[in-house]
Amino acid sequence: MIGGLMKKTSLIAIAAAAAAVFSTSASAADLGGDCCADLEERIAELEATTARKGNRKVSLTVSGQVNELVYWWDDGVESNAYVGTSGFSSSRFRFKGDAKINEDWSAGYYMEIEVVSAQVSGTTAADDDASVAVQLRQSNWYLKSKRLGTITVGQQSHATDDIVLYSLAGISVSAAANLNVAPGGALTFRGSTLEVNDVFGFLDSDRANLVRYDSPAIAGFTMSASWGEDDMWDVALRYAGEFNGIKVAGGIGYHVERDQTGDAGYNLPAELYGVLRPDFEEIRGSISVMHVPTGLFVDFAAVHRDIDNPLFDEMFYWRLVGGIQQKWFPIGKTSLFGEYAEVSNSASGGFDTGLTGGFLYNNADGRSYGIGVVQTIDSAAMELYAGWRRFEADITESDGNVTIAVPTQDIDTLYTGARIQF
Repeated sequence: MIGGLMKKTSLIAIAAAAAAVFSTSASAADLGGDCCADLEERIAELEATTARKGNRKVSLTVSGQVNELVYWWDDGVESNAYVGTSGFSSSRFRFKGDAKINEDWSAGYYMEIEVVSAQVSGTTAADDDASVAVQLRQSNWYLKSKRLGTITVGQQSHATDDIVLYSLAGISVSAAANLNVAPGGALTFRGSTLEVNDVFGFLDSDRANLVRYDSPAIAGFTMSASWGEDDMWDVALRYAGEFNGIKVAGGIGYHVERDQTGDAGYNLPAELYGVLRPDFEEIRGSISVMHVPTGLFVDFAAVHRDIDNPLFDEMFYWRLVGGIQQKWFPIGKTSLFGEYAEVSNSASGGFDTGLTGGFLYNNADGRSYGIGVVQTIDSAAMELYAGWRRFEADITESDGNVTIAVPTQDIDTLYTGARIQF
């Protein structure tokens, strides 16, 4: 009797435990179903807002920057204030990818699109909306070997591109050697027909459809060469290193542009061919040195251009910058600097109603100087900047027989803006 009772009690306990297990399992199943549904919904939201790749073999990185500023100008006759996109480091977004082939080789691509609200280097006294555009900067693919270097094909930078822009203090966002793209670069020197970017010329390589080679770094040195665009070619040597608390970065390059001559349909005599788009060759480079403990730095850049036309002398440009970079504020480093630049025998051609009403060519010497500050905000990947810059020019105008000096007004600019990277 007692044994039968114990057996019944055991069966009841087992049944109760089973019921509890099934009840718990059912609740868990219900909870799991709700959880998975929420997770699937969240994944769908992320997929809808995230850049997608066509395959899983090649990576995709989306990045870019926005750099907009306000600048005030005074050309001696008129003054005004404009808002627009920086020419030193424009707003843009980029797509970059890489795929590993083996331990030594990889392949990839690079695409970059520039977004210009109003190019401040193109705004004039009569136009505050110059060069509003969305345009291609780069589109290329590459093959890279750790031992042999990198071959890149497509729209890209020349080997000497940016070689005059070295600055270890990071001030190129605000002030750089290529003054032709500075705020106010298209303002005209009153009394002449020349703009700031005529006097200071084109001081940096641009981008073109090229084949380019870049070597691996050896003891801090890299070598580059590029060719394309019927017919441009250049070579460059760069270096970056640090020793005894001193950082050094710089480079030098040789750039050639051929097949540029012609009279642009103006039926000029043969001796004037190449004035409007002359062939040229040049040596350009820069170096930046910083004493890390004190933050003191010096930047120097120079360009020597030999223009293939007997009307024009050799052009020489140089620029010197000095300053200090320190972390005086917890938000990031601050750079204070002063700059000075000179150009001699900068020349351009054109038609005017001046001396004879026909073809004229100009020769100019120019100077630029200013001060500035760049404040980084590390937590926002942001740089705030402000500065003042003056442009001066000594211009002569000639028709080949008569040469006269052209009196001009100086141009002052004040600028402030910010670049934020993403």
